[in-house]
Amino acid sequence: MMLKIATAVSTYPFYNFRYLKFLSELSKYFTLYVFAGSKLKQFRMLSKNTHYQVYYLIPIIFPRRIRYFFSGLLSQPLINLVKPNICWLFDTSGPMLPLTINCPLILDIDDPVFNYKNKLAMIKDLYILRHRRVIKIVVPTDIIKEKFVKYYGVQQDIVEVIPNGVDLELFKPTRLPEEDTVLYYGTLALHRSRFLLKVMEETLKHRKDVKFIVIGDAPTWFKEYLTMKNLISNVIFPGFIEHDNLPEWTVKAKVCIFTQDISLGRGFSLKLIEYMASGRPIVATDVDESWPVKESGAGIITSIDPKIFAENIIKLLEDRKLAEELARKGVEYARRFDWNKIVKKYIELIIEISKQRK
Repeated sequence: MMLKIATAVSTYPFYNFRYLKFLSELSKYFTLYVFAGSKLKQFRMLSKNTHYQVYYLIPIIFPRRIRYFFSGLLSQPLINLVKPNICWLFDTSGPMLPLTINCPLILDIDDPVFNYKNKLAMIKDLYILRHRRVIKIVVPTDIIKEKFVKYYGVQQDIVEVIPNGVDLELFKPTRLPEEDTVLYYGTLALHRSRFLLKVMEETLKHRKDVKFIVIGDAPTWFKEYLTMKNLISNVIFPGFIEHDNLPEWTVKAKVCIFTQDISLGRGFSLKLIEYMASGRPIVATDVDESWPVKESGAGIITSIDPKIFAENIIKLLEDRKLAEELARKGVEYARRFDWNKIVKKYIELIIEISKQRK
């Protein structure tokens, strides 16, 4: 009999590509129930060819905060009704306090927020992480595992490190273009966008012919600053791009960048592995999240100094031999994170847990 897995989300579809990809892949091997608080207005990043059914708890679109906090509680009785072998929950930041769930839990925590000053948040996280029904906590990096063990007292053997994966059929190495184009894609949160602006400004002081491609929902102030500095004509803003269409843009780049200006001490930035798989050299700041670049040697790590960062962008644009050597290292390194291998680890973990619970 096929194992039954249940999960709950506040809205569906949602923006985290990693989770959508897992839902689609795991549903090929297990009977998967997805309980969603409500529908999202914009159907971005919706999984194609899904093998699972989504059950909406609330037929109308509630304000985000309402559905975020109440959908998790509403879904628990329904989860119990389908009698799953395992309940798979995303992140401690969600509303899914497992108050009444009767089955074993896997917590999948991709990008936790370590809010040590907020005592209420700490208590909530402690309750979830050390809940008696939590069998495994899956995280993408050893950095996160060490913090859960050190600060939350979670047992080491409960935390399983399964990294993010890259679709090597989608992100393939191509020849570096002749055009001097620099690419950034992903979130434009303040800890990345403010430094990105400084880097662009510094680069264009010395090389006015360089083009930047910035993919993501750029805030108004970001574009206004570039306009004020007369740099907007050097920047292409495609807006939000569906994940599977990103390779159409990586081929245009000679250099890819990662401009985070503080260490958050947690995540696995998927874009870095996708840059590497695409055969692109990287310039990244010296923050915890840049560890794949440090480990692979696929790019140049700089201090959080826009002038130095810009100098290294220009260096890779002008030194093709160096750029190609770094790109080669990245392609080789990215093979470790083949998406098929990552999915296999999840499947093995779920089967192992189900056998232990018999």
